[in-house]
Amino acid sequence: MITFLSVEATSLALIGGAITIALGGFLRGFLGFGAALLIVPVLSALFGPEKALVITYFMEIPTIIYLMPNALKNGDVKTITPIVLALFCTIPIGIYFLITIDPEIVKIVISILVLAMVALLASGWKPKGEIKLWTMISFGGLSGLINGAAGVGGPPFVTALMARNDSPERTRGNIILALSCMSLLTTGNYLYNGLVTVDLIILSSVAAPIYVGSTWIGSQYFNASGSTYFRKGALIMLALISVVTIVLSVS
Repeated sequence: MITFLSVEATSLALIGGAITIALGGFLRGFLGFGAALLIVPVLSALFGPEKALVITYFMEIPTIIYLMPNALKNGDVKTITPIVLALFCTIPIGIYFLITIDPEIVKIVISILVLAMVALLASGWKPKGEIKLWTMISFGGLSGLINGAAGVGGPPFVTALMARNDSPERTRGNIILALSCMSLLTTGNYLYNGLVTVDLIILSSVAAPIYVGSTWIGSQYFNASGSTYFRKGALIMLALISVVTIVLSVS
């Protein structure tokens, strides 16, 4: 057992966490989302939900700085504004559930939510008709609740943005913009609610280079060609990890 600051884990668990962070960063760079779906369940199983969420979202800060300029160029701020306003209102409610509910229950809920969102993304489901203002607000509000409580709130608003049939560059840009705002709002709420410690900030700083480096690789892959097979493979991997996390949590 290795003790580093406030975290105790075996060397194998730490290696597994590092690999998970790298894979999550690749997803973030390539698809614009998906990192938390992979990272949060694994880190929650290793360190507990609250620590996992703080580490994940503080790692996001340098990644946001890297991805934001290109996202502002390709995305549309007007499109994501209703989503961001809804996130602002509902993230604090989700964090209230995170603080007040038993950690083991939170870990199981996280994994179930991941499975549900992976199934939604894999199904190719799209809302019928035009994507209207209230649809964007509703999906953004749902994302905020899920993200505050479980840290995996991206897929609801990602699904709405993908249903707009914009170009891949515009869609990815909008996803990055919305997800970056969600990450910053969530981090601010963690600070406000006293969930952030110096130890967790240091842990995030140690993990951030792995995350940022793999995000860069994922971005280069997207710019080069991309691959539908990788996306399908990533969804399968996320589903498997969710099942494993549920088994570990209830055993």
